[in-house]
Amino acid sequence: MTATNHALTGAFIGLVIINPLIALPLALLSHFVCDAIPHFGSGHDHIEANWFKRLLIVDIGVCVVIAGVFATARPEHWFLAIVCAVLATSPDAMWLPHFIRARRGVSFKSEVPLLLRFHGAIQWFERPSGAAVEIVWAAAFITMLTLIAV
Repeated sequence: MTATNHALTGAFIGLVIINPLIALPLALLSHFVCDAIPHFGSGHDHIEANWFKRLLIVDIGVCVVIAGVFATARPEHWFLAIVCAVLATSPDAMWLPHFIRARRGVSFKSEVPLLLRFHGAIQWFERPSGAAVEIVWAAAFITMLTLIAV
């Protein structure tokens, strides 16, 4: 799933579940739940594509805007929402070494850590048609966040 949708999901968790001891682990877990849902992508080869780099830059920018909106609007528990948004997106940082290697044309290591293998395996439906799921997900969470943050 896109970082934007992970961030929206995490922010929602932070605003609804106001206990950090529950919200923080749930935000982290939400990342893997979201990745198990059909979503946009083109398999694991897209990491080398130029469009992926552009999408990644836009996605990170949108996440910064989401955090900025919460920091500016300051709904109740806004800081927890931002922390949960960051935590919900953070597991994708595990892919960063692969992204850098792919951009440099260097092959991946043969031994992939267990958590990274799990993370890749749960993304069973990562296809261009998954964009429809991403759009509906974003619209739903933006609507819910707007209703509870205002």
